[in-house]
Amino acid sequence: MRWQTDPVTSRLVRTNLIGTAAFLLALAVAIPFRGDRPAQVLIAVVSLVLFAVGIATSLWAYTNALERSRVEEVGVANLFLLTGPTAPAPVKRAMSGALAVQVLAALGGAIVGVVGLEESQLNALAFGVLVPMFGIGMNGAWAARYGSFGPRVNPSAKPSNRKIG
Repeated sequence: MRWQTDPVTSRLVRTNLIGTAAFLLALAVAIPFRGDRPAQVLIAVVSLVLFAVGIATSLWAYTNALERSRVEEVGVANLFLLTGPTAPAPVKRAMSGALAVQVLAALGGAIVGVVGLEESQLNALAFGVLVPMFGIGMNGAWAARYGSFGPRVNPSAKPSNRKIG
């Protein structure tokens, strides 16, 4: 194994699950009190923090994947959605499940937030649509660190700057 830590129980998997739980908890508090300023601030802050972490981990994963792509075939879908043989089944279930929960909860929260709004009111629950970036970033970070990619098809070929056509 490339890394000393067990990838199935890695800190990245736990962090993804904890972040998803924090988002669900913030939504559970914010939905019934969606008209109150503290609930609006709570969901906005939690969503923005998770979004920022997702952006940072996505950029980290992308730069590490670029380095690995010198000798391995790293696809974007493999990296950020854990497709193919990139991750073992338990990791794929946990990480993809967390991402699916984030997407569904974010959409559900945004829809619930719209109901009963008047023209001048804020739908703070809509900030939740930023949260799936956290799951995508966590997937990318896991795949960049532990993912299994095949060898490069033609490692001696150098990229060309020549225009096609």
